[in-house]
Amino acid sequence: MFKIVNAPADAALAARLEADLRAAEALPVPAGLLVAVLSPAASADPAVQAALEAALDAGQPILLALAAPTPLPKLVDHLPALDFSQGYDAAALRRAVEALAAPDAGLPLKVITPRVRRANRRIGYWLAALALFWFVTGLILVGVFGVQAPRREYDAVETEIVLTRDYYLEQNQPRTTEDAANFPATLQAAPTAQRPFLIATATAIAGP
Repeated sequence: MFKIVNAPADAALAARLEADLRAAEALPVPAGLLVAVLSPAASADPAVQAALEAALDAGQPILLALAAPTPLPKLVDHLPALDFSQGYDAAALRRAVEALAAPDAGLPLKVITPRVRRANRRIGYWLAALALFWFVTGLILVGVFGVQAPRREYDAVETEIVLTRDYYLEQNQPRTTEDAANFPATLQAAPTAQRPFLIATATAIAGP
């Protein structure tokens, strides 16, 4: 139901915590609880650090207990800690465990551990390699094998665009003296994007 991790130098406090947690039968201990006994010795103990990292990756609740004054590891410095360095307090232990097991305790804060960071880095490398592969493949297909967009399809689309444009321009071109006199009004009524084409086309028609 719970696990205690500690450096060998903090075995006495760890044993007392374990005894009290097992003796309190009515105490609601959250499933998967990790009790980490921290001290300068624990900060240098790879097993303690690995247990904290694994619990964070698994989303397990963590209870920190200080056997001696020491800065909290960076991965768990957002968590409260019970300070037993000046004396043992069984009531404080009970309150902390009950708070972790309360319905409104919420989920443990997601922390980017070294394992998560390594996984994210591997994914980034794979995505970069995949993007580079397709970029190089595209260069080879175009530069070596001459792969291009279908010419007929491209020409058909361009022809349709030109014919559509010419159709709308044709409707507004001056053909008589009266049309030419009214052309400024026609020009103002035309969409702004068409006006340069209308002017150029009308000028070409009027020219020699």
